[in-house]
Amino acid sequence: MAELKLDEFGDRMIKLLPKLKIELCCYENSTLTRRDITTTQLLVLECLSTCGHCKMHTLVDALKVKFSGVTAMIDRLVKTGFVIREHGKEDRRTVFVALSTKGKKVLQEVYQQRRRAFIQVFSRVSAREREEYLIILEKIVDQLKDKQWTN
Repeated sequence: MAELKLDEFGDRMIKLLPKLKIELCCYENSTLTRRDITTTQLLVLECLSTCGHCKMHTLVDALKVKFSGVTAMIDRLVKTGFVIREHGKEDRRTVFVALSTKGKKVLQEVYQQRRRAFIQVFSRVSAREREEYLIILEKIVDQLKDKQWTN
């Protein structure tokens, strides 16, 4: 097999990634619809799961969006009972957010569903290929975290 040049790799990725995004979004949306949660809301819950009980600014930094966007999302998640919002004891202007019991439960259900899907999809791939895939994905994620995106 001939060595894949970077420009050819880029061309194939341009064609492949939209298809992958569509399939993943369709799958995720079909499982989330049963739980009355959107993919964006799920992303916020996942960040809260990682951050724990945290300030709103921590979420803004983690999600890389504007404060107003996070505030609107947290408002909706509080209304649905997935998130708890508290004001700081020393400074009432400081707002903390955390997953509620209901939020933790829905996140656990989604993770179990994802796990089953990954096992099903990757059962058709060898153990060596799965390991290589994970190593490459971890490397890409690390590089993307360090990248400063500018236009």
